[in-house]
Amino acid sequence: MRLLAHPENGDSVIESGESGAVTAGIAFALLTDSLYEKEKKMIGLDADSRILVISTEGATDRENYSKIVNG
Repeated sequence: MRLLAHPENGDSVIESGESGAVTAGIAFALLTDSLYEKEKKMIGLDADSRILVISTEGATDRENYSKIVNG
């Protein structure tokens, strides 16, 4: 949620709740954590890959959302 709310490199802000942001979190982990090199190779994920992330909800709990993305 924090990555989507505070993007880098001029990307658009996306307001997404916990379950909606999980797919972006998984993609981020795969792309940035060397622990997942085996999995990346297994599914063919590399620098030329395109990833479609679907967020299924917005910020449904404003107070919690604010704590997470700004805390």
